[in-house]
Amino acid sequence: MTANSTESPPLRQRLRRAAGAFAVALGLALPLVVAAPASAATPTPSPAPTTEHAGLQLSLLPDANGTYTTGAPLTATLALRNDSTTGLGAGTVHLELGRTALADRTAATAWLSGSADAPALSPIGDVRTTVLDAEGTSRTQVVVPGADVGTLAPGVYPLQARFETTATDTGKPAPTATSRSALVVAQGAPSTVITVVPITATPAGDLLSAAELTALTAPAGALTAQLNGVAGTPAVLAIDPSIVAAIRVLGTSAPASATGWLARLEALPNERFTLQFGDADVTAQAAAGLAAPLAVDDFEPFLNPSGKTPVTPTPTPTSMSSTAPPQGSSAPDAIASARGDILWPRGDVTAEQVATMSHYGVSGAGAVPILPSSTFSAGANEASVASHGTVGGTGVLVSDAAVSAALNTAAADPDANSRGSALTAANAMLWFTAPGSTVLAGLSRADVRSEQGLTSAVTTFSGGQDGRLDRVLAQPAAALTVATESAQERAAAVVALNQDAGHLAEFATILDRPADLTVRERISMMRLLGVGVHTTPDDFATALREHRTATRKTMDAVGIQPSNPILISPKVDVPVWVRNELPYPVHVRLNVTSSDSRIDVPTVTEVDAQPSSTTRVRLPLESHVANTELTLSMTLTGPTGVAIGPKQTARLTIRAEWETIGLIVFGALGVLLIGAGIFRTVRRRRAAATKHAADGMDEATEGDPAPSAEEKTGSAPADEESHE
Repeated sequence: MTANSTESPPLRQRLRRAAGAFAVALGLALPLVVAAPASAATPTPSPAPTTEHAGLQLSLLPDANGTYTTGAPLTATLALRNDSTTGLGAGTVHLELGRTALADRTAATAWLSGSADAPALSPIGDVRTTVLDAEGTSRTQVVVPGADVGTLAPGVYPLQARFETTATDTGKPAPTATSRSALVVAQGAPSTVITVVPITATPAGDLLSAAELTALTAPAGALTAQLNGVAGTPAVLAIDPSIVAAIRVLGTSAPASATGWLARLEALPNERFTLQFGDADVTAQAAAGLAAPLAVDDFEPFLNPSGKTPVTPTPTPTSMSSTAPPQGSSAPDAIASARGDILWPRGDVTAEQVATMSHYGVSGAGAVPILPSSTFSAGANEASVASHGTVGGTGVLVSDAAVSAALNTAAADPDANSRGSALTAANAMLWFTAPGSTVLAGLSRADVRSEQGLTSAVTTFSGGQDGRLDRVLAQPAAALTVATESAQERAAAVVALNQDAGHLAEFATILDRPADLTVRERISMMRLLGVGVHTTPDDFATALREHRTATRKTMDAVGIQPSNPILISPKVDVPVWVRNELPYPVHVRLNVTSSDSRIDVPTVTEVDAQPSSTTRVRLPLESHVANTELTLSMTLTGPTGVAIGPKQTARLTIRAEWETIGLIVFGALGVLLIGAGIFRTVRRRRAAATKHAADGMDEATEGDPAPSAEEKTGSAPADEESHE
């Protein structure tokens, strides 16, 4: 009995496992579609289920991203994922199709996003699924005969899959899941898409540090993933030049992975253009009325941080060959073969600002901005707009907002199922463009993207053609009307930032190299205006406030710390402290004005204050009056006369007669002390002599023999010595 009881459970377990394996094998061999044949894959449970219940997810992915030819079989993939901690029994997926095409992009977007109610749908087939373990996944290929799909005219049709299963024994409702998709019946030649991919990276400081570059360009780094994603694709690259500058200014200190990344970037055959430094928004600058865009034209503070003359001013070709600027340019932020006539700003513009931006090209040459279709009245309700247009005679490139949004979702998603749904949505949006047209799409700014997702987003609808903006610019330009308004808060911010930068430039004259402050301020301004950051008004207002506070703190870093002493001499040095909280030495002038003309004090004193320290300055003061109270007004100015820090005052009290009185008092005290010492010494000697005489008389009275003459003669000198 004992032996049987110990061997029975393992035997039952083996029998159960064998039965389960037989059921799975049988499920794979049997058809799962009632109205159409299909095959299924074995569920793949995870080895360690978690305690969280995330529900059931269903994805319906039609082949060819939803493209369908009427009369042909409909093939699709059903992907099930059970994120719960309990398994699911066999269920049924119902396939349903709407036979009325969606009216426009708005309707298509509402259907795919789930924000619209389902239209009238008709069943086209059912799919039986096998048991799905806890946290398991399965993929099932479905084939629906063309006769069950029916005849469909060109258009975008709603397609849906619904999963149902039996209720569990616990009394809980049976889990369900729904997935929406679309069938796209072409109406002519497909449109081809040229995708613009921004290559950006946001640093913690002014430029990417060596540590940041090491992480970003590592094999699993974000910049490496972006480069891998666009390599071998027809993507048009929009590159933030601050990434390139960060690598080059490090020189031989740049990580090997970063220099290799830069060399690989410049070797790509893809067409490219440069964004503004830090991806700053030129729309805000045009709205502020700037005749030329902001720029960074001095990298000396980064190339030579110490400010000392380098031993080798020009790096050797062997040490800098991998990071040297391209031929014909010495700027660290120059990018080989990059166009300088393309801008990519935010889309909240006016016609006047478009005209202003057209002069923002390299060296004042013409420039063409890329604007989203939502900028124009023709793009209302997500409508398609010609990719090449003019605004008041100024040429513009137009990116399709709806297609761009769908491709951007696909580029960012590492999950193949979600990415497939996004590509189907992009295909649905493309149906509403003119057949055979060239569509321009622009991905949003993102520092992190999926490598596989980026490749799919760029290549899926490229038609195998090279991505060249000249193909778009060669198309006939359509007259467009701007429907957006300018973001006045950003224009006002540019004006305020420029004013702060002007004050800081005046303040920076106290430095040996003013660019140590002005260049960093310019970079910080441009990063604040970045297209991909601070996208909400509240976020931008907070960032602007913090930036201006930091600028004011920098200009308050140098100032005076006065003292209020009492002076007891007509000639004395008055101490004044100059505070310098900057990490750079400064050269200032201490200007002093006395409220009493009878006081002589230097009006100007040159001060060299060391970095992050407080420097003591001695002001020689001479008073021509014995007693007075006065105020010294003190200011700091730079070499050009600009005021540095706030004005300070020191209240001084002069009591020159106190010096004479003090000498008399101390002299009298000295005389008294000396006299007291002499008096004390005399009294001590007299007391000693009196005591000695008394002792002699006492001995004589006791009968001692009188001393002889010799003794008297010999003892007298001894006694004298004793008294001495």
